[in-house]
Parts: sequence; structure tokens; C-alpha cells
Amino acid sequence: MTLTVRLDDSLESALERHCAARGVTKSRVVQESLAAYLLSGALHPGKAAPGPAGREAQVSANYQAFAEAGLIGAVALGLGADKAAVRARVAESFARRKARRGAV
Repeated sequence: MTLTVRLDDSLESALERHCAARGVTKSRVVQESLAAYLLSGALHPGKAAPGPAGREAQVSANYQAFAEAGLIGAVALGLGADKAAVRARVAESFARRKARRGAV
């Protein structure tokens, strides 16, 4: 997935310095930062996550399903975010669900 993000000049400059100093890509920093943000509390099913203007926003059923499948926070957890790793986690999640239901 491609995501475009607008940064102000000072944040862009700080990001470029950080990447150059650590030898990482901007994409990597953004992925890890987003994963850490999402893991900071919003990952727990049913738990209210901070919303805009301090309001509480409920975690959606879709988000819960992705979290339970191990697809949210995968980069921060060191599980990888490439297509092969995601497909493997999805297949594993489906296999566990199928086993719980007793299907063969």
C-alpha cells in the first residue's frame, strides 16, 4: 500500500536527519512509528482508543479482526510487513480458527 503524508518543513527535516544518522528509510521509520502508536493502547479489542479532541473512539470490529490475526503492529513486533509474512500470518490465523471450529 502506498500512503502519502504531508509534513511541515521542520518535521520533514528532522525525519531526513534521523534517517541519515541511523541508515534507515523514511518508510521504515513511518511504519515503525505507526505500529508503535497503534500498539500504545488501541490494539486491545473492545478498549476505547483516544479519538479526536479527547473523545473516546470505539475500536471497530474490522480493527479487532486484523489485530487478532496479528496484522496490526507486526512491524513493531518484529514480524515483518512484506507480503509473504502477512500471507503466512493470515493463513495461520485461518488454520487456527478452522481447528477451533473442529473442521478438517
